Amino acid sequence: MEYSPFSRRKFISLTTAVIATGITPAIAKDLQPTAKQVEGPFFPKHKQIDKDADMTNVAGISGKAGGEPLLVKGRVLDTSGNVVANALIDMWQADMNGRYLHEDAPESSPLDQNFQYWAKIKTAEDGSYSVKTIKPAKYAAEEDWQRPPHIHFRIAKRGMRELTTQMYFANEPLNERDKLYLETPAEQRSSITVDVVDGEVTFDIVLVRV
Repeated sequence: MEYSPFSRRKFISLTTAVIATGITPAIAKDLQPTAKQVEGPFFPKHKQIDKDADMTNVAGISGKAGGEPLLVKGRVLDTSGNVVANALIDMWQADMNGRYLHEDAPESSPLDQNFQYWAKIKTAEDGSYSVKTIKPAKYAAEEDWQRPPHIHFRIAKRGMRELTTQMYFANEPLNERDKLYLETPAEQRSSITVDVVDGEVTFDIVLVRV
C-alpha cells in the first residue's frame, strides 16, 4: 500500500521532532513541568570567579574536592518536549561536610578549598548540560530538622518561566522527613528526585513557556 504525500510529510515531520527532542510525539505533548522549590538561604553572595562546569576543582588550586564524585547531566526542555538551548543554569550546593559557601551557613566545619560550591553554565544547542561535582552531605537546618542531600538549581531563559528548584536523591531516609521535600505534592516529587547510577544522575528539567 502506497502512502499519500500528506502521510509522508507528516511522517517526516514527526520523525524530525523525535530526532530533535529525543522524545516520542505521544510523550512530548504532555511533559510534567519540574516542581518548584524555594531558593533557600544559601545562594552564594561572594564574587566567585570560577563558576565553570567542574565543581571538583577550583581554578588556580591543584587539589581535588573531597567527597563522592558525581556527574550531574540532563537536558532542559519545554512541556512540548522541545529542547531549550542557551538556558542559564545556576547550580549550588553543600560540600562533603554539609557546608555551604555562605556566611550564614549552619555547619561550622572548615570550607573545602578545593570545592567550587557554585556553577553557572548554559545549556548546549541540544538543551543538554553536564556538571562534575560531588554528592553533598546532609546538614542540620534546625535543631529538630536535618536536610537530606540535595542540589539547588535556578534556570532562566527568555520566553520561559524562570524556575528555582532542588534536586534530591532517591532512597534517602531524610527525604521522607524533610519539610521542603514534603511540600511538593507526591505526584510531582519524581520530577525532582534522581537515582545515582555508576556515579551519575540524569536530571532533565522541564520549563513552562510564557
